[in-house]
Amino acid sequence: MTGLDKLIITAGYSSIAIVGMTKNVGKTVTFNYLVETFEKNAVALGLISAGYDGERFDRLTLKDKPRIYAPKGALVVTAKACFDAAAAELELLESSSFSTPLGAVLLARVKQAGLVELAGPGSVFALSKLVAKMFDYGAGYVLVDGAINRLASASPLLTDGTILATGAALGPTMDDVIKKTVFRCNLFMASALEGEMAEAARSGLEAGNAALLHRDDCALRIEPVKATIPLLAGAQLIDRCLRETEALVFGGALVDKNLIEVMELYPIPPILIVKDATRLFISPELYYRFINQGGNIKVLDRINLVAITLNPTDPCGRGYDPQMFLERMEEALSPYPVFDLVFETSNYR
Repeated sequence: MTGLDKLIITAGYSSIAIVGMTKNVGKTVTFNYLVETFEKNAVALGLISAGYDGERFDRLTLKDKPRIYAPKGALVVTAKACFDAAAAELELLESSSFSTPLGAVLLARVKQAGLVELAGPGSVFALSKLVAKMFDYGAGYVLVDGAINRLASASPLLTDGTILATGAALGPTMDDVIKKTVFRCNLFMASALEGEMAEAARSGLEAGNAALLHRDDCALRIEPVKATIPLLAGAQLIDRCLRETEALVFGGALVDKNLIEVMELYPIPPILIVKDATRLFISPELYYRFINQGGNIKVLDRINLVAITLNPTDPCGRGYDPQMFLERMEEALSPYPVFDLVFETSNYR
């Protein structure tokens, strides 16, 4: 047992999210690789998706896509339409209270191995309930299929770790692909708050959609911010900033507009705090401007980035030498393990 197999099996995780940077970067290949790894090790699997994936044809290129393989005995969460269309033989266990455009979300056990389409809810709350339900039914390990625009799957409140899939389809050049991947990894690995400020931030979010943390003498004072529409809490929070504000706590997403407003308001910005890195929807340009101005972004719960997997080919025609691409990515992403599962090379020892 070597490479990603060894890393996953020996790490002691119980759940992993596989997140793709964009379409056609090998996310489903990574997902199926892990399914087969756990099947070989006789581990009872739970399979779920944050949204819809596993479609037979890529909607952009109209080319065949790899589908999700579900081994016998695995637990599968998917929508009614996908349940009915599955090539695998599925036994319905129960219907959940959640629904998708493809119908009610069902929990099933695989009676005969085969291919499935996974369609699940997009919220962390719904996903966490369904993941817990799969463990109740005997899953020893749960894999969550996601994408960069469905970051709920990578939430540390949902999974123990995240594997990020990236590849040639992400950008026009290898340098661009590397730059975008490094930036996403940097966001995923934003450092976590501890101690007094972390406790104050959590208390502020319990009382409002966002919060201001002021430093009065030596003590932190919490000012919760409530908004009729939670997405507007960030704007209201910035409007109410005081010069002694030490940190701004965002209950929802942190976006470019927030960074611009903070940089305009403060010569040296206060700390910006979000629940976890799945809430960061900011561009590299503004992120680095913010950091260079002395800003700092912290999270309450840190994502555990387990590994990065690579696809050096692009279905639209562009591609790179696999060995060169792997070596460049290893250098840029060190110390994180990087794997090319198709060519069976890795930097993991």
